[in-house]
Amino acid sequence: MTTVTITNDTWLEVSNILDGTFAPLTGFCSSADYKSTVNDMHLQNGAVWSIPITLDVPQEQKAEIEKADKLTLLDASGESVASVQVEEVYDVDLRETVQKVYGTDDTDHPGVARELSRSPLRVAGKPELLQKVPPMFPDDEFSPAETKKIFKEKGWTTVAGFQTRNPPHRAHEYLQRVAMEICDGIFLQPLIGWKKPDDIAPGAVMEAYRTLASEFYPESHALLGALRTPMRYAGPREAVFHAIIRRNHGCTHFIIGRDHAGVGNYYKTYEAQELACSLTNLGIEILALKEPYYCAKSGCIVTEKTSRHPKEESAGVSGTRMRELLSKGERPPENFMRPEISDVLINLAKKNELFVGEK
Repeated sequence: MTTVTITNDTWLEVSNILDGTFAPLTGFCSSADYKSTVNDMHLQNGAVWSIPITLDVPQEQKAEIEKADKLTLLDASGESVASVQVEEVYDVDLRETVQKVYGTDDTDHPGVARELSRSPLRVAGKPELLQKVPPMFPDDEFSPAETKKIFKEKGWTTVAGFQTRNPPHRAHEYLQRVAMEICDGIFLQPLIGWKKPDDIAPGAVMEAYRTLASEFYPESHALLGALRTPMRYAGPREAVFHAIIRRNHGCTHFIIGRDHAGVGNYYKTYEAQELACSLTNLGIEILALKEPYYCAKSGCIVTEKTSRHPKEESAGVSGTRMRELLSKGERPPENFMRPEISDVLINLAKKNELFVGEK
């Protein structure tokens, strides 16, 4: 038996392939699909796909793996958790990949650094799940089949998907409420996979969203879920990836706002919107919404389309400043974040559970 030890993230990707989260993928990408995805964001069959999903294996096992018909995938403890039929073994050019997928090969970019740390040796093939991935949030993790069933039970024919890696503030609420006016319901699905150390921890994000959904949104028009896949911080390409995932879950619309899935200054403000809207066969309608901000003159949340007062004229709170205040046990201004949300996050900060890198 040929075995390979995999990360928990790879185990998650096996599950995502098999339950339809990553449809139309049915296995880890072949070299042809890999090249096609990297070069022009389509699989060989013509379907839009923006980020290759691959199984990387150790270079020192190449000869052994090339002779194998099947690989048994082990978790960190040595337990058999999945397997994959070996259909192809191939090498990739990591520098070329990150340049095209992330738009940079700068290792200060967390997604680039993570991708460059992987082995360039990849295995293509259909996986099998031998053990289910233990859930982090059992009540909030839904497969595409489950969300489609829930949407149908709620009588929703139009559903807006909302992606986030952060807890909600007033600007997020603005986008969500706009989408709720347009569609029958909204599917709030924070990403709870791997994130960089200074990001808000998955548990904190989910607790904040539970508070928002249970105390402020009508149950008949909002559903909270969780997406278990790593953040790539790939900006425009990841926005397309996130849209496809929400389409697979049954969403008819997907919100893309300012600098979706971005990090630092690697991407233009609305570059993600522009890319997603340029794809005519994406299979989901993009809600390309402008960046909301609190306008002191208007006394409410606005965008550049709804206010004559530019953002620069209002006192804003940056994400960095928000995290700084919360970590000190101080509430951000109420016009930026609801006190009910702030208090949830402050309590977690006191227990050193606010950031990914803690504990």
